[in-house]
Formats: sequence, structure tokens, C-alpha cells
Amino acid sequence: MKPLTLLFGMAPWVLFSMIADRLGTGAVGWAALAACLGSLVLAVRGAVTDGLKVIDAAGVVTFGALAAIGLASGPDVQRSLVDYGRGGAALVLGTVMLVSAFTVPFTEQYARASIDRRYWGSPAFRAVNRRISLLWAGIILVMAVCHLLAGALGTGDILLNWVIPVLLVLGGLKCTEAVASAAGVGGGTAGART
Repeated sequence: MKPLTLLFGMAPWVLFSMIADRLGTGAVGWAALAACLGSLVLAVRGAVTDGLKVIDAAGVVTFGALAAIGLASGPDVQRSLVDYGRGGAALVLGTVMLVSAFTVPFTEQYARASIDRRYWGSPAFRAVNRRISLLWAGIILVMAVCHLLAGALGTGDILLNWVIPVLLVLGGLKCTEAVASAAGVGGGTAGART
């Protein structure tokens, strides 16, 4: 699996955070709408090329709801969305990732593009993707806590909203590569050990 492909799927989630953080209360509904449309583009693209991805579908639903709330509400609700929307969205994303680890790991949907089809059903392939999905679920849930704490502090905290999340993502990328490489499913047409 190419970890950067996984990050590309999370782009709408980052887009929402950046726009809402920079433009504030009046733009939070529009930020959610932009993220919803970004998720929709990824969902349609994925559905056409290699199947709908759970992260994209979760983005469409999550940001569609946030857009509706943000565009239809007043300044007090919009302020809450700016303060807690990023953490709430991350909480939804982390929960979706966590649940997928016990059903069909969301990382399988990305890994299939770089793994020979004959390995897709192997127990090793599923186990590696379960580990990687749990890793990312943990990372995103920790980020959610950081974002919610920053919202509660009301400071727009750079450490909690950006520094720690970026470090977590960089660490997650390294761990993803290490887990995949150790299992022999790192990339190209490499096979999974069975």
C-alpha cells in the first residue's frame, strides 16, 4: 500500500480544518460544503475506478450534515462548529476507521491498488490491513481529542490543532510502511505471506 494514497483520501477532512480555522464562523458552513464536495468527487472517482471507499462515503455524510447545520444556523452554532467541528469530524473519521478494522479494514480499499488480486482474500492481507486500520483509527482519535481540547480552550491552539496532528500523521506514515514491508505487502506486485 502506498501511504500517500491513504492521505489523499483524507484531504477533505484537512480541507475542512484549514478553511474553518482560517476563515472562522461565517465560513464554517461553506468549509463543510467544500469538504463535502471534495469527498463526493473522491467517492465518485473511487466508485468508477476501484470501488467506493468508506472514508469518502463518511466524508460526504459528515460534511453534508455539517454544511447543512453551518449554513442554516446562526453565529452561536457556527462558533461551536468552528471550535468543535474539526474534533467532531475527526471523531467520526476515527470511529469509522475503528469499526472498519473489525469488518473490512478501510486500508484494504487502498492496498488493493498495489497488491496482486490473488492475495486480497488471504488471512495475512486482512491481518496486515487490520493492524494498519487500527493504527490510523488510533491516530485520528488522538487527533480528535487534541482538536476538541483546543476547541474547549478556545485558543485556536497551534500545538493541539496542527503540530501534534502533523507529527501523528508523519509517524503513522512511517509505521504504515514498516508494517506493510514487514508483512511483505509493501507495494507494487509484492505478495502477502500466507
